Amino acid sequence: MDAPDKPEFTIASIRAAIAAWLGLFFGPNAMVSAPMSLFMVPIASEFHLARATVSAILLLSPITTAILTPFGGRILDRIGFRRTLLMALVVFGVASMSRGIAQNPWELAATFAFVSVGTALNSSVGYSKLITLWFSRNRGLVLGCAVALGAGMGSALAPQIVRPLIHHFGWRLAYVLSGAFMLVVVLPLMALLLQEPPSRMVDGIGPVVSDEGLSRAEALRTHTFWFLGIAVFLASMALIGTNAHAVPLLTERGFSGEIAVTEISIFFIGGVIGQMSCGIVADRIDSQFVVAPYYVLGLIGLLIVHLTTSTTLLLPGAFVMGLGQGAEIAFAAYLTSRYFGLKAYGAIYALYFGASNAGIACGLLLMGIVHDHAGSYGPMALIFGTELAVAVVLVSLMGPYRYASRRPKRIVRAAAEAAQGA
Repeated sequence: MDAPDKPEFTIASIRAAIAAWLGLFFGPNAMVSAPMSLFMVPIASEFHLARATVSAILLLSPITTAILTPFGGRILDRIGFRRTLLMALVVFGVASMSRGIAQNPWELAATFAFVSVGTALNSSVGYSKLITLWFSRNRGLVLGCAVALGAGMGSALAPQIVRPLIHHFGWRLAYVLSGAFMLVVVLPLMALLLQEPPSRMVDGIGPVVSDEGLSRAEALRTHTFWFLGIAVFLASMALIGTNAHAVPLLTERGFSGEIAVTEISIFFIGGVIGQMSCGIVADRIDSQFVVAPYYVLGLIGLLIVHLTTSTTLLLPGAFVMGLGQGAEIAFAAYLTSRYFGLKAYGAIYALYFGASNAGIACGLLLMGIVHDHAGSYGPMALIFGTELAVAVVLVSLMGPYRYASRRPKRIVRAAAEAAQGA
């Protein structure tokens, strides 16, 4: 007789999902990446720096995060979530505040590198793994909602909050207040909510098999790992690189500052919809082909944002570009579990998170360099458009899932019997 499926949505699992949502809502995407372009002009003005130089300073955070995140992923796999993430929140808050007291460009660069230490641990790597250990049948849905309503919504709201702070109090106090908020509000809430899974579970039946899957070394030997990694790198470079320069990119084409900030928020609102919808789709279609359409949407939106001079087209284009970017973030976390299992999830997904940050850094710097040499951002439409087209091809060639969510009934029955006999 088949063992009845145990519900995945329990008080404990919902509490874990809320903790993941909170961590993502006030995570690096919202606190660092989303408002980045708002700081570019005031920092350049105060320190009398060229656009490329400011870009180089700002990119220190994502590039250092890219280097440190793989180590963070291994730490999460070995010593657990609670200690790692709470420690990371303290570092992240203090580092965020330190940006506001830098007195010269070198000190500012050092504080951005400091921020990346907290970011490497307080990132979607840990919160995504937390969700994957609690959920299997509904993994895509919960991941999508947590990322969308967390990182996505937080990123959409952050520019609207940061802009008046900079306008009324200056960029320094805006940085100090964001870090203080992490320490005074977010840290105590996370200390109350964050908890380790009490047991391992088996695909929605009882306790998920967290030791099923490939090691990091085994994953690195597959073409799937590299196809997805390159696609994540290129998509982050193009989409986030564009949005990081959105304010100067658009105001130089004649749009007002208000429209430019609105574009940033709409981009992240599109990300929210992309993250939620891709999670729902992923739970129902065990195929990598669900990824490609989102990348295509990102390509279309990017070309609109880079080329249009019409507000009527700009804002829908930002939304469509956000759909692609949101799905790119959520799918990377989801596909890691489906292609490589949970055995070394933290270590493997950390590499993708690092690739994403490396892409952001390269996109941010490339936008600044091209602008300073060409006198405009014009050439970037062709460069970034080509990159996204390559990403579409790569995600379409990854092949079927190794650890699909819909396993044959005889395997599910055997897993249930093994769990009962343990």
